[in-house]
Amino acid sequence: MFKNVFNDYYVKDISNKTRSALAARARAGKYLSSGIYGYQKDPENKNQLLPDPETAPVVRRIYSMVVSGVSFRSISRTLSAEGILTPAAVKGVIPRKETTRPTDWSPVTVASIIRNPVYLGKLVYGRSHKVSYKSKKVVATNEDHYIVTEGTHEAIVSQNVWDLANEVARRHKKVSGTGDVNIFSGLVFCQDCGSSMNLSRNAYVCYRYRNFSTSENGCSSHRIPYKLLYASVLGSVQEVTAEARRDRDGLIAKLSGIGQKKQQAALAAARKDQGKTEKRLAEIGELIRKAFEKNVLGSLPDDMYNGLVTGYTKERAELAAHLETVTEQIAELTKEADNATQFVELAEQYVDVKELDRDLLHRLIDRIEIGESYKEDGARCQKITIYFRFVGKL
Repeated sequence: MFKNVFNDYYVKDISNKTRSALAARARAGKYLSSGIYGYQKDPENKNQLLPDPETAPVVRRIYSMVVSGVSFRSISRTLSAEGILTPAAVKGVIPRKETTRPTDWSPVTVASIIRNPVYLGKLVYGRSHKVSYKSKKVVATNEDHYIVTEGTHEAIVSQNVWDLANEVARRHKKVSGTGDVNIFSGLVFCQDCGSSMNLSRNAYVCYRYRNFSTSENGCSSHRIPYKLLYASVLGSVQEVTAEARRDRDGLIAKLSGIGQKKQQAALAAARKDQGKTEKRLAEIGELIRKAFEKNVLGSLPDDMYNGLVTGYTKERAELAAHLETVTEQIAELTKEADNATQFVELAEQYVDVKELDRDLLHRLIDRIEIGESYKEDGARCQKITIYFRFVGKL
């Protein structure tokens, strides 16, 4: 029995050491797997990834198709019809079923590519783990325990494209029996209850109203005809894209929340404050060091030393808190300006737009909220709030 216990301890120890070694290599940015679709291993360094000239374009195309609103199932069917080898086939993995062809893509495979951050040029290790060294069961790991190493290899897609593809993929997309795509699907929400609004008989209606009517858990219909929504959104898009062409810098300044000069002045003042605070923190560190040396040499009495260190420590804590606040302020001011610039650059791509499509809508707009209709001077009125990407509602 003692021998069994010792063997069990030995196996467990080896397992822990192996995990630790792999984790250390992951932190160092070394690729540890057998391969990833879209990349190939560097012939001179097996732990380094390089974009594969054959499969990287397929990855970019998949992201582009998702951003355009194409479903995972439609993408898998398209790739299969074109005879493109699956990731498993590229690896040389033998399929479990004899009837499975090397070009039979599945929606699950497409989804795994869209959700994999490796295409951003970073490695994420430990997304799943075995329950124990005695079991083969694998479970998902909490994101807090991931080992993420940035900039380990060349990215295949940009952060914006990756974010947008994953966001669009989360939105529900419906296709009618005739194959027509509902271009607003996943974008339209009830302004009052926050529920999604679904297309029914050429009009969008609140989901909660359809399911609960006006009961305690219900809502009102917030009904808006498809044609009215289309015309309203098209008009707003045309207005903002026209302004982007007419006065690019002015629009950026307006979208930044404050005037461009004021924003730059606030940013300069915050950075000056940051530098001043960092300088004082460094001075305090030096003062504490000198006080310690004098105390050790006997030229500074203990009571004076303790009083100085207490005061310096308090000031350092206050400065550290202030520095954190200033740093956050700088990040917010910078982000505000960057977001405005990103949106205007995006809007410039759709100048002179004549009609809406799903790709345009999901690239430019985060969500659309519909208020309940009401009468004003005998006319039907309804509030439509459009939240654009990066900048929110205008």
